[in-house]
Amino acid sequence: MGRMNARVKAKNLTGTLREPGERAYVLAITLAAAVLRFYLIEEKSIWLDESFSLWIARHSLWEGWRWLIDVDQHPPLYYSLLHLWIEIFGSLEGAVRTLSALASVLTIPVFYAGCRRLLEPPTAAIAVFILAVSPFHVQFAQEARMYALLTLEVACVIYFAARLMTARVAQGRDWVGLAVCQAFVMLTHNTAAVFLPVALNAAAVLIYLLFPSGVGGGAGGLKPDGEASGADEEEIPPEKEHLAGESGQTAGPALEAEEAGAEAFWKDWVRFQGLAVLLWLPWAVPFIIQVLDVGSGFWLPPPWPHLVLDTFRNFHFAFLPSHLPVRPVLMWGYTFLAVLGMTGLFFRLGWPPRAWRWHQSQSQVDGRRTMEKKTPALDSERAGVLIVCLFLVPHIVALVVSLRSPIYAERPLIWTTLPYFMLVSVGIRMIGGPIRRSVSSLLTLRQSASIEGLVSGLRLATQVLILCAILGLSGLSVNGYYFWFQKEAWDEAAAHIAEQVGPGDMIFFNATWVQIPFEYYYEQFDLDTELKGLPVDLFDRGELEPAMEEADIPRIREILAGRDRVWLVYSHNWYSDPYGIILRELDKLFEESEQTEFKGIQVYRFAGRN
Repeated sequence: MGRMNARVKAKNLTGTLREPGERAYVLAITLAAAVLRFYLIEEKSIWLDESFSLWIARHSLWEGWRWLIDVDQHPPLYYSLLHLWIEIFGSLEGAVRTLSALASVLTIPVFYAGCRRLLEPPTAAIAVFILAVSPFHVQFAQEARMYALLTLEVACVIYFAARLMTARVAQGRDWVGLAVCQAFVMLTHNTAAVFLPVALNAAAVLIYLLFPSGVGGGAGGLKPDGEASGADEEEIPPEKEHLAGESGQTAGPALEAEEAGAEAFWKDWVRFQGLAVLLWLPWAVPFIIQVLDVGSGFWLPPPWPHLVLDTFRNFHFAFLPSHLPVRPVLMWGYTFLAVLGMTGLFFRLGWPPRAWRWHQSQSQVDGRRTMEKKTPALDSERAGVLIVCLFLVPHIVALVVSLRSPIYAERPLIWTTLPYFMLVSVGIRMIGGPIRRSVSSLLTLRQSASIEGLVSGLRLATQVLILCAILGLSGLSVNGYYFWFQKEAWDEAAAHIAEQVGPGDMIFFNATWVQIPFEYYYEQFDLDTELKGLPVDLFDRGELEPAMEEADIPRIREILAGRDRVWLVYSHNWYSDPYGIILRELDKLFEESEQTEFKGIQVYRFAGRN
């Protein structure tokens, strides 16, 4: 019996996958996700945001953190990991993006394990399939930015939260895992540092108010060593609970113990939320400084309806060809399925009614037959509260905050696609019905024409058709990303100037931060060319994105004094030079100019003084 208890207690991520077929599926879908995320990873040019990640990561850790406080709006965790990564693997395009690709691949099994705790195995399998082939996630798996890491961390939070909310007695390692992963999220992105705790605790409050004994309802609490008591493996099977109810017996002591366990659970919830905040606390002062900087002015537009619609279109099928027939209908299919899934979770439409499921084990332990519990699924209403809060609350909070200071954007909200895909998968399962029952009905249909069998077969066929459509549309979208989507061509712009630049030429930029991606490629040519930024040199004002003003015109004339030929690298001018001041002044100072267009960049050569 001791050996059996040891096996039951040692539940970890691999222990969640009990069936060989389940493990094979997760392995196969993870390998498929890896192929999608690593394919052509080094082909596209480093663009503006990626180059800034590299610029920060190339500094020492301490200097990188200082620059983040001065000129950026993000916490230090991703940049610190990238700093160590570059020290080992170098700073070429493929090498620096591999960190994100690995994080995105690891998200697949972690996400499945979390779904497996909240939903049934076939539903979890559909959710992880959607994530694996998502073109939106493929894109950010191939960017040297923090969004893939953020998604992995949130998947870990979902996993630990699901374990805590489905265990009869919460275990210490799960509490610590939740607190640490939540702190990692808060140290990876500043919006997630607010949105995730708000969403997670909103779900906890609702579950507590609606189902106060429905989570953490086991007898006993957390043992001092962090292990659960024996209540986890001695739970009364549902069929025995039913018989006890019919006989009119009441379990007074058991009920009191359950209520005490629930109370201990929620106390531990508050305590370990405090631990997450405590781990994040060293970044609290820089966080406030960054928030004030964003509040004083930021480049994001107000969250007009079209911005929200575009966000969800990218969540669905980013890079889907615009000429595709009935494209709007296809793009909003996910939304319909998510609403259907939400309805099913809350109203139990076609959903199994039991919160806990058991099966008989035929093995013998010390000569006695044992009963072993399957990985439990959280009751559908409680799972629905958690999933819907994790999805909707961040979007609602972002929109409300954006009324004052626009912060609503698709990239920081990428992690909300995890609960969103869970809702979509529930909707697909509601349409298709239980797979085994459908297949059985189809076999029966061959023997006798049964209306029930026909309907079940049609539902199964519809589910298969939906999954094939998702695979096909995702394939088209990913193909569009690989072969049609282009990032800013800083490599081509740098090579163009390097081929023609002459002694005494100067290269200057319409924004200080535009210099960073250009310099990333230009330094490979080992040319001694003077580089200057406008309106000031790199971060001389302590600003990431200073805009050109009329008062900066004397600086242009000063740095161009005595120059017969100069190069202007012009990009993102809609924000940094909205009135075209730089081009206007250069046209006054030089007789001739030549313009060359690259993706997202304009290169001007000015020569001959007026």
